[in-house]
Amino acid sequence: MSSFMKLTLSVLLFLSVCVPSFGQKDSVEHQKIYFVKPKIELTAGVGLTVASFFGFRQLDKVAHLSKEDILKLNPNDLNSFDRPIAFTNPANFPSAEKSSDLFLNISIISPALLMLDKNIRKDWVDLLSMYMMTHAVDNALYFGAAYSIRRPRPLTYNPNLTAEEKMGDGRSNSFFSGHVSFSSTATFFLAKVYTDYHQIKGLKRIGLFTLAAIPPALVGYYRTEAGKHFKSDVITGFVSGAICGILVPEFHKRLQQKKNLTFQPIYSPQFGGVAATLAF
Repeated sequence: MSSFMKLTLSVLLFLSVCVPSFGQKDSVEHQKIYFVKPKIELTAGVGLTVASFFGFRQLDKVAHLSKEDILKLNPNDLNSFDRPIAFTNPANFPSAEKSSDLFLNISIISPALLMLDKNIRKDWVDLLSMYMMTHAVDNALYFGAAYSIRRPRPLTYNPNLTAEEKMGDGRSNSFFSGHVSFSSTATFFLAKVYTDYHQIKGLKRIGLFTLAAIPPALVGYYRTEAGKHFKSDVITGFVSGAICGILVPEFHKRLQQKKNLTFQPIYSPQFGGVAATLAF
């Protein structure tokens, strides 16, 4: 399944969980955590996701390696940290790739768990919009790296594969791992939003973010076992996705705080100035 289809599936799952609760009301005034403009951000997020579908197809063509290119590759030219991945057993490639896709799919739809929380569910449109924008930002980082850096995948160095098995489209876009990046974007978004709504701090917050790191770590492990990425590709993808999953919601949180920050001029015979009021 393409990354576009996975993101589309996540949207559908969000909607299927959220729509039944759309008309619910609560006597207690609900306080928003994030400042989001759904009409702009949801439209832009979905639009950029659709555009990324064509971006992935074009990237595969750009990342083509010919037989002549393959014959120039030597595992001994790799750094010592990444080199062992070039010798992974090709017999494990199919099962490892299926496992990486499984954990990626689980990660992508995991933010739908937020809709089980009655308080969070009230902001489902905002959260869906913000989630799509988070992936849009992550996609931008990924494409920026993948299009500009031509790094052959580990399998192209593998001495247990023939040159014909190594050549073709999508063979020089190893850096960085999109699967891992998309996975960590989703799970860290889930942890960030949940801890923000419940104001979770300290060790419990650390524990939740540690749990969020498990699915993308598994995706990363299986991507290396599938001969698709080096360890450095996986680590970079993990960090990129985690940053997006945390900082995009944090940016919207800061916007909400500024929205609630009001200024009022004050004056008396003794002094003049401005009083700032932050509403919580």
